[in-house]
Amino acid sequence: MPASTTATTPTTAQQPEHKLAMDECGLHTKYAGDEYCIKPPPADKGFQLHIGPSNYDNPEAQYLLQPGEENVVNMSATSGNDKDVLYYFRQYRMRPGSHHVILSANGKSIGGTQNLARDQPDYGIIPPENQDVGLPLGAHAKISANMHFYNFSDKPMVRELWVNYWYKDPAQVKETANRIFSPTGVSAAVAHSHVVVGASCPINGTGRILSLSGHRHLNNVRFSVWHKSGSQRDLVFEDFDSEHPGELEFNSIAQNPVPNPMTKVMGGVSGILNVKPGDALDFECEIVNNTNKNFFGANEAQDDEMCILTGDLVGGSVSAGCSAMASRKLD
Repeated sequence: MPASTTATTPTTAQQPEHKLAMDECGLHTKYAGDEYCIKPPPADKGFQLHIGPSNYDNPEAQYLLQPGEENVVNMSATSGNDKDVLYYFRQYRMRPGSHHVILSANGKSIGGTQNLARDQPDYGIIPPENQDVGLPLGAHAKISANMHFYNFSDKPMVRELWVNYWYKDPAQVKETANRIFSPTGVSAAVAHSHVVVGASCPINGTGRILSLSGHRHLNNVRFSVWHKSGSQRDLVFEDFDSEHPGELEFNSIAQNPVPNPMTKVMGGVSGILNVKPGDALDFECEIVNNTNKNFFGANEAQDDEMCILTGDLVGGSVSAGCSAMASRKLD
């Protein structure tokens, strides 16, 4: 289990180092990923959601994965805040074998990641225009963690998650953020095919996109997002690595690289990404199905595929029910 000591509140002095907190608990188990354990925030600054075994010498069955095993389970937990709070900065850490965690409280999404180590916002650095942004969480909220794990190694692995939620001063919060989670179907990716599927998602309200990413599996070779406003359609996000999916933030301090299809470098636009009613986010997945089965969206990292637009925005929302775009074959 993680150490009982607490993490240090991120400070301006720490931020320029641009390093993720790692290996803070002094764990020395026989399982891969001890270095992903991080300390919880001080009790008055936040709380840690921890899901994992209570005894590494004899892990409970629901946390143990044998070689070749892959599954998706919903784990339950209770948030550590004893009163209603607002938060913004989150630190996600998961052991190897983690494909994703999707977190919800009382049926509402409160975040998630496909990365073993991820901070939101990056390194805890909050840009000036987002200083008044927060997300609400009720006291002792019932949290569901949808956890997809696989073990493609030759040794047993354990399922484990650490998430730190850092509180925001309610007096500072003037805007609340909303999650983006918009899927589209992948049934066009039949056995031995190379296809593109996608959807167009309308924007409701005036606001700005805080972050974007694409939830997909290992048969995805490209995930692209365009911001459509009137007759203009601009590429704002593109990623080519389905094994280590990226996420981009859009604000006054983020300097995102230009996407490069030749070198497979993830990238997108830089600066604040404003949206308004009538705008849309179009996204698409390029899928190479070299298997003998048709894909339909199952939670199988190697043998099926998904295509889901994810992220955060403030001042509006993105429809979960998007309009599917016509699929197309590439070869």
